[in-house]
Amino acid sequence: MTQAGEIFLYKDFPFEDGSKTDKLFVVLNSFDLSIPCVALKTTSQPRRYQGVSKGCNKERKCFYAPKDWQTCFILNTYIVLPNLYEFDVTELLQGKFSGNVEFLKSSLTSDCLGQLKACLAGYKDDISPMHWALIYKAKS
Repeated sequence: MTQAGEIFLYKDFPFEDGSKTDKLFVVLNSFDLSIPCVALKTTSQPRRYQGVSKGCNKERKCFYAPKDWQTCFILNTYIVLPNLYEFDVTELLQGKFSGNVEFLKSSLTSDCLGQLKACLAGYKDDISPMHWALIYKAKS
């Protein structure tokens, strides 16, 4: 079973506009074969997030994790809110087998994950009841 706070790299992630790029995702819920993975994408591109502070930046719709705060990121990282992605576990397993999905050895600290979930909770109206239940059913 995979735990909330884990991070995975999805190589050549396909976006709605048809473009593809390698993308890191932060897992928000514990999941197994019967439960989908709910995750947030990240970016290390600061152009949209100039002047944000560490942690929750609701007005900029991001959660900022500087590399010196979270050792799981090698670059300053912005977790994009509130756009949730749902992954079928079979898709992730096939991706691990093919090499397109790689779970990183490190994950968010429990403190950072708690702050991220608290920040995301501010967008409750933008989150489906199903995703809300998966993310907040148990504190991670």
